[in-house]
Amino acid sequence: MNARKAGIALAIALMFAAASPTAWAEVIGKTKTPLDGRRARSAECTLGDLAADAARAAVKADVALVQAGQLRTVVIPAGDLDDAALTSALVYPDERVVLVEISGGKLRAALERGLSSLPQPAIGFLQVSGLQVKFRSQSQANQRIEAVTVGGRPLDPDKTYRAAVPASLAKGALGYFRIFDGLRVKKTGPEIQQAVRDYVAAQGEINLRAGKRLVDLSRAKGR
Repeated sequence: MNARKAGIALAIALMFAAASPTAWAEVIGKTKTPLDGRRARSAECTLGDLAADAARAAVKADVALVQAGQLRTVVIPAGDLDDAALTSALVYPDERVVLVEISGGKLRAALERGLSSLPQPAIGFLQVSGLQVKFRSQSQANQRIEAVTVGGRPLDPDKTYRAAVPASLAKGALGYFRIFDGLRVKKTGPEIQQAVRDYVAAQGEINLRAGKRLVDLSRAKGR
């Protein structure tokens, strides 16, 4: 093989190497606990917590809502995190995160809708960040929430909150159109895969335990 052919062969080999999964497996952070998305459609989960935290951080919002339909029912084990694992856990990794302003009343209505299908799983179930919801899954649909706090303070129905949501949710997907009608996007952020990557890289180590954001009082009391 002459020098010219050898150079072409080397260039082709490097091109395939760059496109291979191993080249994409750069470690960007770690997680102390598994990132579990298997119950994303019916309960708070650590994968949902991560996606919501990343969305909120990406656009500097007060709260974040991420529909379960954006998350795959997979488990990323504790240990190193790379782009491939994080991106493959998202159904629409290239969807943009947007910032909207929403009243506390509409925010509560959206949270109620997210809980309305329980105990049946639903892609419209909402994973959250920046807030805590105490509810009873055995109560009548759309009357399940007992308390919502944002940043440790009771939700004010008349206050305007800055919320991070995937772009499709802001447009009213999954039946949220009546609640989110009239919302204006104040800022368009990165793709959700980039938001998650940036968040993990900034944190260095993730340590999430589900059960503190969406608290089902029916289960807590065994009823």
